[in-house]
Amino acid sequence: MEELAELHRFNAWANRSLLAGVRQLSAEQLDEQPEGMYETVRGVLVHLTQVEHSYLRMIRGEPREQLSWELPLDEIARLLEETDAGLIEAAASGSADQRVRIPWFERDFTVPQMLRQVLTHSANHRADLNGWLPRFGVESTDQDYIDLVREEG
Repeated sequence: MEELAELHRFNAWANRSLLAGVRQLSAEQLDEQPEGMYETVRGVLVHLTQVEHSYLRMIRGEPREQLSWELPLDEIARLLEETDAGLIEAAASGSADQRVRIPWFERDFTVPQMLRQVLTHSANHRADLNGWLPRFGVESTDQDYIDLVREEG
């Protein structure tokens, strides 16, 4: 599961990179929903955070916790930092054979399957948000693994 841990390390970096771009938006822009956007920027960020947070809690055997749709950006960033650190740890030390029930799918999945779902789900929504930033006059952020590698030297 070493590869999954590395991909979750990238996921954490990509979330931070996106948040750096989102922080350039005004409070009003965070909650606007212009034509062609299926949700507000804050709404998509809360959804992304909710999914990462829920999957980590399920992997740990903890009850799900419903996040507020009105979370401040600083709280979203804090929750993502904590959750992403937990997902990296789960990928690094978790059991590939452990199965966890996801109630809304009404079936069990392995921890590696859950970790992969988090990665693909978050990448999808980051791509949406990153594509929306220029509508608000903000440059899109780096979201490629190679950008992380280059940044680290």
